[in-house]
Amino acid sequence: MVEMITKVYNFSKGFTLVEVLVTLMISLVLISGIISVLMSSKQSYLRKENTSQMQENLRVVADLLRKELSMAESVQQGSNEDGIIVTYRGGDGVFNCLGHPVPSGNVVSYFHVKKNTLYCSSLHPVAPESKQPLVEGITAMRIQYGVDSDEDGQVDGYTGSPGDWNTVVSARIVLRLLDSASRQQPEVTLTVAMRPRIFSRLKGDCQ
Repeated sequence: MVEMITKVYNFSKGFTLVEVLVTLMISLVLISGIISVLMSSKQSYLRKENTSQMQENLRVVADLLRKELSMAESVQQGSNEDGIIVTYRGGDGVFNCLGHPVPSGNVVSYFHVKKNTLYCSSLHPVAPESKQPLVEGITAMRIQYGVDSDEDGQVDGYTGSPGDWNTVVSARIVLRLLDSASRQQPEVTLTVAMRPRIFSRLKGDCQ
């Protein structure tokens, strides 16, 4: 009888301190593994989301720059490797880069990057009410101008500072994008032909 009571007591005395510590260590290891998997999944999701946003930003920028620059009738002095100023005639159904209708006169579009954002202004020099941000995630814009030096409508070379702006018929733009997930800055290149400028050169009608 005494032996039975002793056995019952031994079975009911609970866990030792060592057993509790071992259990806690195993639990911490399991929890750390779960957290690591969750963090890795979150980072992978953020990278995919960021890539998708970058691609959308690039599409918006490319479409807008192609639209505006392809209609350029002139490239204005004040343009440089960091920004481009173009003009073309207004009319019915013509809008500037801010989305405002310009039924008459000239449309001015000035594209430049400031604080990781691409801006467009409908005036140059810029007035506060004439500019607005177009898309974020653009850290820099570098522009080379295609020059037609012999009036055949073909680009003879690219330069960042043309001697005669009337000879410019295209623009090659390098956009540096901000990848916020990895802090990388990938670059893309966009080349746009300015159709009115090409036709003007072919006609020999340099302004």
